[in-house]
Amino acid sequence: MIRKILITASAIAFLGACAGTPEVQTGANAETINGNLNKVDNSKADLAYLDPSADFGKYSKLLLRPLGVDNIEIVQPNRSNSIGRNKDWELTDKDKQSLQDAYMDAMTKYLSDKGDYPIVTEPGDDVLEIGAKITAIAPNAAKDDSQSRAMGRSRVYTEGAGAIAVVVAYADSQTGEVLGLAKDSRSSSSNWGANNSVSNMSDVRQMFNSWAIQIRKGLDTAHGR
Repeated sequence: MIRKILITASAIAFLGACAGTPEVQTGANAETINGNLNKVDNSKADLAYLDPSADFGKYSKLLLRPLGVDNIEIVQPNRSNSIGRNKDWELTDKDKQSLQDAYMDAMTKYLSDKGDYPIVTEPGDDVLEIGAKITAIAPNAAKDDSQSRAMGRSRVYTEGAGAIAVVVAYADSQTGEVLGLAKDSRSSSSNWGANNSVSNMSDVRQMFNSWAIQIRKGLDTAHGR
């Protein structure tokens, strides 16, 4: 039998806003991973696991690991958006660095600058370690370069840049114990507009901002703010 317990305010730091009342599965039939992480029902994330005994309220500083950008699955866009070219969408080293920079900018802006959670470089007993990795991207159009789009063709219009899927781990920075895991995805704006490198990166930044704000709201709850 699966029993459920309401998540404490401290634990909500991991989940952020939720679709309903978040509950951690407990009991003999609870779905668990890694020995200490129980599945969370009603999480806003697509899939979430949490250590129900974790006290996120003890963490006032953050240790941010660089965004993982290796082995990303790329869901190729519809060929109708790449007339005249057939080159698959690929991530260059420059693209990966841009994603890492955009992620760190968003986390710094909304967690440290606007959230009063200093970002540090060393572990500590009040430091929460956050590691995130992009697992997949699904662009809505061919890449905005001369090899992917026909030269001189008209502008490409799509419903935003596409979608990004990530996995995020939260851990005690000193012990390395993982306190929470989440898999989540975000889609860009559904508004139609020109699809180019500038607009796409703007959409990516908005998606990273959304995740950073969600984390900050959860930390604020944990600290009674």
